[in-house]
Amino acid sequence: MAFPNQSMSSESPQRKMGRGKIEIKRIENTTSRQVTFCKRRNGLLKKAYELSVLCDAEVALIVFSNRGRLYEYANNSFFHVRNIVYAASDGVKHKEPNPFCDAVRI
Repeated sequence: MAFPNQSMSSESPQRKMGRGKIEIKRIENTTSRQVTFCKRRNGLLKKAYELSVLCDAEVALIVFSNRGRLYEYANNSFFHVRNIVYAASDGVKHKEPNPFCDAVRI
């Protein structure tokens, strides 16, 4: 249903606000790829933390970079999952969890 002062046209300037869509494909530029990985990894870790706090959910997140570094988040109830990951990732460089995560450090 259209309101009297609105047109049905999709070229309305009000509809062009917000972020544009990106094509999901590999980023060829190494520097841009690393920056994107870092930003998206941090966002993903933050979302995992927020989900565990807001919804009282049990969350475990494991990310391996292309350089072989391990990044992870687990809320306290998933401590045993972290032990399994560490046992399985012998020889993998480990990066400490982000400071906003309340995961138990080994």
